Amino acid sequence: MKNLRLFASCLAVLATFCLSCSEKKTTETVITSIDYSDSTYWYSCGDTTQAADVFYVYPTVSTLSFADNDSSWFADISLAEVREEANGNQRFNKMLYGEYNFYAPYYRQMIFEAYSQPAPVLDSLAQIAAKDVNDAFQYYMAHFNHGRPFFLMGHSQGSQMLIALLKQGLTEEQRKLMVAAYCIGYHVDAEELATYPEVLQPATDSTMRGLVVFNSVTDTAAIGMVSRGDVAGVNPTTWTMATDTVPAEFHLGMAKYNDARDSVLIVPCPTKTYLYHHTTVCPDLDPEMVFIPAYEDKFPKGNLHFADSWLYGGNVVENMRCRLRNYKN
Repeated sequence: MKNLRLFASCLAVLATFCLSCSEKKTTETVITSIDYSDSTYWYSCGDTTQAADVFYVYPTVSTLSFADNDSSWFADISLAEVREEANGNQRFNKMLYGEYNFYAPYYRQMIFEAYSQPAPVLDSLAQIAAKDVNDAFQYYMAHFNHGRPFFLMGHSQGSQMLIALLKQGLTEEQRKLMVAAYCIGYHVDAEELATYPEVLQPATDSTMRGLVVFNSVTDTAAIGMVSRGDVAGVNPTTWTMATDTVPAEFHLGMAKYNDARDSVLIVPCPTKTYLYHHTTVCPDLDPEMVFIPAYEDKFPKGNLHFADSWLYGGNVVENMRCRLRNYKN
């Protein structure tokens, strides 16, 4: 499965880098901004043939060792090879969400090592990546959107940055155009919901506008750092917070790259599901499915974080249609 190989190969290289890093890095402030009027910093500026848009933010993909600048916590997107590392993921998602105009900026994402830092350091570092995503989104709204409804879509660090974008605040006019924010593979805790009750309003059925969060494991013992403490997660086979066991036929298939057709197809992936502490449990799936031993402390065997962006491809695509229909009505 090409999408699994892609994640595994990137993470293996990243693991080697992170395990060999020195302690030379600093948290010195990065003050420059990205000029999103420059097409260099967009993977895709979409087209205008479709009636709605996707604004997509990719997960952690950077694997460079930054040998020439080991004080940097961020991917240097001025380098073509760094942008290229994000392209496989973005191309896959552009094909998966091909029913919509696809807008995807590059951003100075944090390298994986940042997630091992104390919370105050991590929060400070995250502000740089979040600023880029906010700047790109504001440029998209001012120059590309032209009043069309849009979806926010991300995975992992990409979802983290979209949640930050929602917190920073969309204008009232922008919020009227947002159909839903699919923040896959991340979390929202109770304090965040209490602090931002309107902008982080979870969508708790299949048609609501708002925030959509989900994370998956094969058993409850595999819940890792990404979803622990989440209070917003839904089961993506029902799009509700109900905890009942859902039959396998509700899973509409996973997204898989097809070499022969150079396209993304939806293929069967039967598994019953149930929601446990806002994490979706898929007991019929192989716990080795996307297991990376180097990350066992954060993503133990049975944690499906690296699959969440494509594991429910059929459900997500159909649900986007459903929410868009409801939005138009």
